Amino acid sequence: MTLNIKPLYNLLIATGLLAGTLITSSCKHNDATPVYTANKAQLKQLTDSLNLVYTSSIEGHDLGQYPKQARTDLKESLDLAAAVNTGNFTSQEVSNAYANLRRAATAFSGRIIEEVAAANLVAKWLFTGNAMDATANHHDGQLMSGIIGTEGHPADGGTLPVLTTDRFGQAGSAYEFTNGAYIEVPYTVALNPGMLSISLWINPKETNSDNYMMSLDRWNGFKFQLQTDNFLYMTVKTPASTFDNDSNPGKMTVGAWHHAVVTVGNGAINFYIDGALSKSTSLAGTLVQLASPVNLAIGQQLPKDKFNFTDSTDPNYFYGGTFFRGSLDDIRYYNKVLTTAEVTQIYNNEKPN
Repeated sequence: MTLNIKPLYNLLIATGLLAGTLITSSCKHNDATPVYTANKAQLKQLTDSLNLVYTSSIEGHDLGQYPKQARTDLKESLDLAAAVNTGNFTSQEVSNAYANLRRAATAFSGRIIEEVAAANLVAKWLFTGNAMDATANHHDGQLMSGIIGTEGHPADGGTLPVLTTDRFGQAGSAYEFTNGAYIEVPYTVALNPGMLSISLWINPKETNSDNYMMSLDRWNGFKFQLQTDNFLYMTVKTPASTFDNDSNPGKMTVGAWHHAVVTVGNGAINFYIDGALSKSTSLAGTLVQLASPVNLAIGQQLPKDKFNFTDSTDPNYFYGGTFFRGSLDDIRYYNKVLTTAEVTQIYNNEKPN
C-alpha cells in the first residue's frame, strides 16, 4: 500500500510552518561585526517536520511515490538547514536558510507522482504479474496464443505472453510476446472513442515491418505498430478517409526500452518518443465506431477467432502473421489527445533513474 504524505505537507501549511513568516533579526543593520544570536526556532521546527516528510516518503515510479532525484534534492536542502541550525549564523543567514527550505518543500510536494489526465484514462495495463486493468473500468486482458504463418498456411503459435523483466530490472513486471502470443481485451464502446492517446513502453526483439502492438480491428478501426526501421506507425479510419502515418525520423532501438506515445484527434496524429515530439501529421475527422464489436488485441492484428482464412474479399482475411516480437509494459489508453506537457509528465514519472 502506497503511503500518501500530502496530509503531512498540508499540516505544515496549516500550522504556519510554510506561511512565509520572516524570522525576526536580533542584530542591527549598522553593526560592524556579525551578531550570532539569531532565533532558530522556526527553522528547526520546519527542519524537523520536513525530516518526517522525507523519511515517510517512498521513492519509486508508482502513484503517491517520488522520483529518486526529488528525495535527493530535499535531503540536500535538509542537510543545509541542519548545518545552519547547529552553526553560528546571523539572523539574515537563518532567514535565508528558512526561505530556501520552504522553497525546497514546495518543490518536493509538486513532484509527487499523480495520475496524468485521470478523468480520461480508459484503461491502464501495468503488467505487474498479470494483464488486469489497473483502473476501476475493468478492461481486463486475457493471455492468448495467436495465429502465425503465411497467407493460405495459418497456424496457431501455441504460445502465451510470458512475464519478463521490465526496464527497472524487476522480474515479472512486463510481458514478452513471441510466436503470435497476444492479450485480448473484451470490446466495449469505451475502447472505441472518437479520439485517443496510447502511451506504452516498448523493447522490440527484432526489426519487422508488421510488428503490431495494439489493434482494434486493424485498418477498420485503428492499428498501432512498428514498421520498417522500427518507426512507430499508426493507421486510423475516420469518416473522411483512412490515414497511415509513421514517426520518421523517430524510431525504436532493438533490445532497448523506449517510451512511445501516439495521439489521434484535434486534426492531427502525433508521435512522441522518450517524452519528445517526433512527428505530427494532419488528420480529418474522428475515429469511426466499429460496425460490429471486435475485441482489442495487444500484440496481434486481430483476435484469432475473427480471422477469415478463405475469402480474400472479407475485411478480416488473413494475409499472413503480423504480431509483436519483443516486450511491452505500462500501457495507458486515453479517450483524449494528451498534451505535450502531459506526455512529458508521464515519461518523467515512468522513466528509469
